[in-house]
Amino acid sequence: MLPRRNPRHFVRFITSDQTCLKIPKTFIEDNRKQILLNPVLLIVSDDKVWPVGWTVTGDGKVWLQKGWLEFSEYYYLKFGHLLRFKHVGKSIFHVKIFNPRYEQVFEYQPDNRCFSVTVRDSYLQSSWLYVPVNFCRTYLTGYHQDEVRCVLETSHGGRWGEVDCRVFKSFGKLCGQNWKKFSYENSLGAGDVCEFELINAAERVMKVTISRA
Repeated sequence: MLPRRNPRHFVRFITSDQTCLKIPKTFIEDNRKQILLNPVLLIVSDDKVWPVGWTVTGDGKVWLQKGWLEFSEYYYLKFGHLLRFKHVGKSIFHVKIFNPRYEQVFEYQPDNRCFSVTVRDSYLQSSWLYVPVNFCRTYLTGYHQDEVRCVLETSHGGRWGEVDCRVFKSFGKLCGQNWKKFSYENSLGAGDVCEFELINAAERVMKVTISRA
């Protein structure tokens, strides 16, 4: 006899850098009438609450889409991570995140001075780049400023100063004319991965390593 599925839970493996996440068909069949609101609310083990909008494609599949990219990049979701969703009523889910060793993980760790971001078309079109808010608050802006300027260096010896870093409630971003110049002169394209390492906290200097798509 096959084990009975639990209609209140489902799991998803991260297989790539995903801009959206498909909700399993079996879960939708069991809970369609209960998921009433859009967006849904994802409550993570660190007690943060994330509103994420879902959408239905023409073939009837349901995807978490609007806000999923920010969620994914905030928790550094990469290939091999596993997410366990527990439906607790209406459009609310508790989410637990596990790394490939099946160890539960939380948010950005403050002793890690690195982060990586996959460049998206939307970033190129709007001339800004997402930065984890905890990294900004811990190393760049502190908790009493919402905007500072930082310096970017590459392994090839290039240096770009006065790059604006702005912090909002749930995310930070690099922006402004000098970020646009950095992006252009380094020929950033969709799918490229930028790894940032803080090498001088006093002067807010970050080394950027670019891995091409």
